[in-house]
Amino acid sequence: MRQPISTIIIAVILSVFVSFLVLPQGSGDGRKTETAYERVIRTGTLRCGYGVTESLVMRDPNTGEMSGVVYDFMQEVGKALNIKVEYVLEMPWDTIGMGLETKKIDAHCAGVWATPARGRAMEFSNPMFFSPVVAFARADDHRFDNNLDRINQPDITIVVSDDDITKEVYEHDFFNAKKTELAQFSPPEELLLYVATHKADVAVNSPPRLNSFEKGYPGKMRTVPLAKPLRIFPDVIAVRMGEEELLHMLNTAIDQELDGGLMDKLLKKYQGKYDVSWIVPVKRPYDWKSKP
Repeated sequence: MRQPISTIIIAVILSVFVSFLVLPQGSGDGRKTETAYERVIRTGTLRCGYGVTESLVMRDPNTGEMSGVVYDFMQEVGKALNIKVEYVLEMPWDTIGMGLETKKIDAHCAGVWATPARGRAMEFSNPMFFSPVVAFARADDHRFDNNLDRINQPDITIVVSDDDITKEVYEHDFFNAKKTELAQFSPPEELLLYVATHKADVAVNSPPRLNSFEKGYPGKMRTVPLAKPLRIFPDVIAVRMGEEELLHMLNTAIDQELDGGLMDKLLKKYQGKYDVSWIVPVKRPYDWKSKP
């Protein structure tokens, strides 16, 4: 007997609805997409992207051996979690979101700054420590010493990197000044070179950038004395949006290592050879002393 057309339509709709509920979601062929957390647990390895910064993440050009405060910290995090932490991909800072989204890396493990702009594209761990942002000028230029207002003037030129925190600082604090913009992939030290060669008057970045610049151009630049830093940013591990399980796992280990005094030990380890005095440690919200 021929079924009424309305009955057939209802049956088809119900079939599609049931299939949607039953089949795993996440891929076109019905298979569930593996999360970064699931991949890490399955393989026992966390694949890290990174950027090189003196004292934090460093790679020996001859041996390839890696070291640094953040690198060593993450190795201990891996031991606590019983996983291997591998630094597999060096990448520009502005490509972190793409690297996470395309799953070339599971996390970015070099102490990225947690900024609102980046927060739209990735999620962040609890801080390992905090970093100040400071201003740099030529060694013989004292116009800006303890005088931020002098920077924010039309006769001053600030050099920034496109789509970078340096541009955010310019647009928020120094919008009256002129701006020279470098390409996204320019190394941070090139900002200082622009100032040293009189193509700009001021650059902003983290304190260790001056240390690495000094190796090639000693005595050319200085940190501008200010009453307080331009910014203080938390240095964190970045993961792909939605990776809550991976984030929870990392946070548990990060907090344990901080509470165990690991960061203090690493700062003592590197302070003899590198300037780590600018690193602001995480102060946990407790104060407890044993009774005598």
